[in-house]
Amino acid sequence: MKTIKVLFIIGLIVMFSVNTIAQNTYSFNDGLSKAKSNNKKVLISIYVESDSWCEKMQSVYASENIKNYINTNFIFIKLNVSSSDKYEYNGKQYSAGDLAKLFGATGYPTNVFLNPDGSVIKYKYNGDVCNNYPGYSESGDFEKILKFFATNQYKDTDLSKIL
Repeated sequence: MKTIKVLFIIGLIVMFSVNTIAQNTYSFNDGLSKAKSNNKKVLISIYVESDSWCEKMQSVYASENIKNYINTNFIFIKLNVSSSDKYEYNGKQYSAGDLAKLFGATGYPTNVFLNPDGSVIKYKYNGDVCNNYPGYSESGDFEKILKFFATNQYKDTDLSKIL
């Protein structure tokens, strides 16, 4: 009987732990619909499986402060470039790899920010106009990037002034 109680308690701890680290993620099309209906910006994580930098970036997304900030301010979409799934964007069908190219991803991980209507948010970095943020970022820098987009600083501030 004592063993059953211990196993039950362990099960509850595991169940609650999994729920607290869960990231609200959406498929591409579901995420775009949710963003439009909730009038929220979109964060797309473009990645490939089994890549060490993508895995490190996944741990940044899962950190408590980043996870909470994303869940509060964005609709989070993970786009696996290796997937054979097809998606609709702006009335056309795309593979995950084709979407990554459309968003300008040339390496992984890459983050893309969209307006609630699905249009790509363009911003300046060192004076150059960009439509994605490539590469791995430490948690502190990534939090600054998230705030930059969530608070609309991208409209009048160069991201290089923030980082």
